[in-house]
Amino acid sequence: MDLLPVAQIVKSYDINGEVVIRLTSNVLDDHDFKKEPVFIIFDGLPVPFFIVSYKTKGSNGALIKFETVNDLSHAEELIKKEILVDASTVDPDSIDIDEDQAMAAFLIGFRVKDQSGKEVGKISDYFNYPNNPCIELEGKYLVPFNEDLILKLDNKKRIITMTIPNGLIEE
Repeated sequence: MDLLPVAQIVKSYDINGEVVIRLTSNVLDDHDFKKEPVFIIFDGLPVPFFIVSYKTKGSNGALIKFETVNDLSHAEELIKKEILVDASTVDPDSIDIDEDQAMAAFLIGFRVKDQSGKEVGKISDYFNYPNNPCIELEGKYLVPFNEDLILKLDNKKRIITMTIPNGLIEE
């Protein structure tokens, strides 16, 4: 089975197991939740999940409830996990992937270190402002994000080492 990533779980929402997701494509808009599961990878294997409620939230987010996730602790285990669908169930012509959403889904969760090697936080969001893309660190700080500032990117360890201009992060 070929799996297509369509969203990333961003955070838990309430004590009943709902989660907030960031969509990286429009595929879930046309997904038949009653017939087709979505998948989340655990220990290298795709585990099927059925969605029982799906409510859009903003331009690229949604609030969802999985059938078997019924409390906060189980919802929190899913944070930062990708949601995938069986590619054979998707009409390729209907896929519309937003590059900014895909970039955000990729970056969220990376740890950021400054030029001295000190960890300064985890990326919690990405904003593609005209001529000034920025990353948000743990919901507190906006940091310019361009290739001139990136010193090293370790995709396996999910660490970005970059030059952080003085005064952007409070010590």
